[in-house]
Amino acid sequence: MLVGVAVVVAGATGGLGPDGVALDLAQALVRAAADLAAVVAAGAALIALLATDRVPAADRVLATVAPLWLGVLLVETFVRGAVVSGRGLADVRGPDLLEFLPGPRAGTGQLVALAAVLALIGVAGSRPARPGAGPGPAVLALVVVVAAAAAPAATGHAGASTVAAYAVPAVVAHVAAALLWVGGLGAVLVTARDAELLALALPRFSRLALGAVVVLGVSGALAATARLSSPTELVTTGYGAVVAAKVALFAVAAALGGATRARLRAGRLPVLVWAPVEVLVLAAATGVAATLTQTA
Repeated sequence: MLVGVAVVVAGATGGLGPDGVALDLAQALVRAAADLAAVVAAGAALIALLATDRVPAADRVLATVAPLWLGVLLVETFVRGAVVSGRGLADVRGPDLLEFLPGPRAGTGQLVALAAVLALIGVAGSRPARPGAGPGPAVLALVVVVAAAAAPAATGHAGASTVAAYAVPAVVAHVAAALLWVGGLGAVLVTARDAELLALALPRFSRLALGAVVVLGVSGALAATARLSSPTELVTTGYGAVVAAKVALFAVAAALGGATRARLRAGRLPVLVWAPVEVLVLAAATGVAATLTQTA
C-alpha cells in the first residue's frame, strides 16, 4: 500500500513527468521502498525496547531488513544519479554517480544514509542472542535507523530553503516521530497474539505514540515552511497538494490512535480494534511523504 500510494500520488501531482515516466517511476518506487525498510527496521528495534528480551524474532527481522535497505539505497543512488545527469537509466555511468554523491545537500544525504545503513548491518549482527543481555544495542539500532531515514529528507527541500536553520531539525524530528509511531504500531500488531507481551508493550507504546503525534504535527508544520510561503499554496501547487494529503491522513490516523488510547485507558477490549486501520492510514501517509522528494 505504501509503495502504491507513492506512485499514484506522484503521478497525480506531476511527479511522473511525460518526458521521463520510467525514471520518475523508478525514483518514486525506490524512495517508497526505502521508507518501508526504515519503518520495518524501526519497528523491530522499538519492540525490542518496549518488551526487552521478549521478542527474539526482532533481532532476525533487523538483521534481514538492513541489507535489503542497503540494496534499495544503492539502487536509489543509481536512479538519482540518472536524474542529476539527465541521462536515461540505461545510460548512467560512474562519473554521473560521482557527480551526484559528493554534491551539496541531496548527495550528502544519500552518503549519510548509506553509511548509516552499513552501521545498522553491523549493529544488527552484533545484537546479543542471549536473553537478559539488555536493550542497549536496540537503542543504538533505533538511533542509526533514524539517521539513515532522516538524512535524505533533511538534505532535500529543507536543506535548500532559506529557513534551513529550523527546517532541517524539524525534518529530522518529523522523521523520527513518524518512524516511532508507524513502526511501533506495526510491531505491536504483529506481536499482539501474545497476550502477555501485548499487556507489557501496548501501554508503553501508547505513551510513546502520544508524544510522537505531538512532535509529528509541530515538526511537520515547521518543515512545510521550507517550501510553502503561504497557506494558499496548499491548493495551488503540486507540492502543497501532497502536504495537504499528508495532513488529512495524519488527522485520521491521530483520531484512530486517540480512540485506541481511550479504549486502553478504560480497560475496554478489544483494545486494538481500530489499530489495523490506523496502520493502513499511516502507510498511505508514508507513501504520500515519499513523493515529496520529487514533487515540484
